[in-house]
Amino acid sequence: MRYLNKAIWLAWRDFKWSIIISVLSSLMVGVLWGANVGAVYPFAEVIFKGDNLHQWIARETEACETGIREGEAKIAAMKAENASSGEIYSQEQAVEGWRNRLKSVEKTRPWIEKYAPTSPFNTLLGIVAFLLIGTALKCFFLAISTILMARAAFRTSRSLQRQFFAKMLDLQLGKSRRDDTGDSATRVGGDINAIGNAISILLGKSLREPAKMIACIALAAYINWRLLLLSLLVCPLAAYLLMTLAKSIKRTSVRVMEANGRVIGFFLQINNGFQVVKAFGNEELENKRFFEKTEAVFRQQMKLEIYGSLIRSNNELLGIGMVCLSLVAGGYLVLNQATHIFGIKLADKAMDFGGIMTFYAALIAAADPIRKLGDVFGSIQAGTAGAERVFSVLAAEPAIKDPENPVPLQDGDICFKDVSFRYNQNVSVLNDMNLTIRRGEKVAIVGPNGCGKSTLINLMLRFYDPDEGAVTIGGIDIRDATQKDLRSRIGLVNQNTVLFNDSIQENIRYGRLSATDEEVAAAGKLAEVDTFVHTHTSHGYKSNCGELGSSLSGGQRQRIAIARALLKNPDIFIFDEATSQIDLESERQIHAAFERCVGDSTAILITHRPAALELADRIIVMNAGQVEAIGSHEELLKRSQTYYELYREEVVQDRQAA
Repeated sequence: MRYLNKAIWLAWRDFKWSIIISVLSSLMVGVLWGANVGAVYPFAEVIFKGDNLHQWIARETEACETGIREGEAKIAAMKAENASSGEIYSQEQAVEGWRNRLKSVEKTRPWIEKYAPTSPFNTLLGIVAFLLIGTALKCFFLAISTILMARAAFRTSRSLQRQFFAKMLDLQLGKSRRDDTGDSATRVGGDINAIGNAISILLGKSLREPAKMIACIALAAYINWRLLLLSLLVCPLAAYLLMTLAKSIKRTSVRVMEANGRVIGFFLQINNGFQVVKAFGNEELENKRFFEKTEAVFRQQMKLEIYGSLIRSNNELLGIGMVCLSLVAGGYLVLNQATHIFGIKLADKAMDFGGIMTFYAALIAAADPIRKLGDVFGSIQAGTAGAERVFSVLAAEPAIKDPENPVPLQDGDICFKDVSFRYNQNVSVLNDMNLTIRRGEKVAIVGPNGCGKSTLINLMLRFYDPDEGAVTIGGIDIRDATQKDLRSRIGLVNQNTVLFNDSIQENIRYGRLSATDEEVAAAGKLAEVDTFVHTHTSHGYKSNCGELGSSLSGGQRQRIAIARALLKNPDIFIFDEATSQIDLESERQIHAAFERCVGDSTAILITHRPAALELADRIIVMNAGQVEAIGSHEELLKRSQTYYELYREEVVQDRQAA
């Protein structure tokens, strides 16, 4: 419950008045529920006997006065006969019961004499009107309570989703543990919705139903508290079973959420890679795997349903057990006009028909909220499980954080000083590497796969921090600057270009959200987007890119990515294998765009392509996490065996492609 309490605190902090009014409305629902049940007494004692309330108050007064006189006479006789103190005390308690009843009658007498109708039928109409008005008011307060609590719960859910989304963006950086996509999707959707549902129920229904139950139990206690205690003897066993089932429901709820995450993750994986599945004819295999994962969800959900049904049964048995005990004991007291059962005192005086009927009505009315609380309990446990999964992520510290006292970066040389980095303890990627890229220089970084080229870029963007050493720009360690300041100076074009399911115009504008349409078009023209956007699309820059840019070719996506980076007007351009998966003509167009766009900015190209190497002032050869050689193309062909082999492979591939 600790994490669910945090969610409740968030709801209270932001929607205090909605919760206060909702809780007060819930209490009013309980009071009106008890008042409606209390109307059973005048029906049983007044209307069904053909009396009005004036006659009933007179009869009650006479009965109380008679009971007091007879009781006092018995006490006097007992004292004269030297009866036991226990017998005398029992009779004194009976007289005290009559006196208390008389006091209640005297309190209601002025109201009855002033407002109550004189005829039995008009009295009936008055009681019916009381029931109708009471029910209408109860419905009004119920609606207010439900709407306001739902508002607070849903708003809190949305707030948690925003916090979770922001935290996931931070936790993706560095070496932090990363949950798979399906699990994260389940947490931001199902788990947080379960939290909102639990808040709505916990501060709504779980207050409303107990308020109704307490009002009815208070009415029953007022009529005969001893008989009520006897009726509640079944409660301890029911409470123990309820607590036991609660633990099982919480544990199973976590398993359902985890299993749902695996199903969603698997679905997203196959949806993105369906062409591979179809190409290799593995539809049957993937259908089998999906069946197994959904079957696991089904089994856990069935466990939840079984536990839920046991809780509902437990609550039903608790309610009927209370009523049955009171029926047996109360029936004996009324039929025999007794006050004791097996020597145990259960009433100060013999109970009348109206009193026992109202007592039964109160217990039956209390059993209905108990039954409804069965479903409430399961929802709260699901919300508790969801809160643990969500707040465990929200409480996680991101690996990459801004300094407390950041320093503004200055444009200048980029230096890697004695940088070492490993993704885990067993795999070293960079080893005491030193490299300087001068301001305004265009450099190409080449090397075999796994030599650390992309890791350099990740360190420069602070997607990771080095284990040893430092990365500086203009002499300032980038860890001393804010991430926003650092990344605002860098324009990145990835190997796998990410485009959003939006227009070409908005995908370019993503580089600088404040850019005008004219600025977007100018960036697109410089990046060679114009060469296809007006001839190969239906709505020009307003054309949709499709999911992940699926409606465009690889070269077209890359040119949009260049335009996006260009619109940012960065100090540093980074092209990470930006032309490795496109045709030669698209590559030439991208290189032309590169030359126009970069200008005097620093540019870093991670590439193997011979044509791209011609764009660089210097070529840096990396191997095994170290800088092996630096120089021009001709120098490196003579001095670096690694460069020679890479260049020869690329030339052969280009000739074959041509």
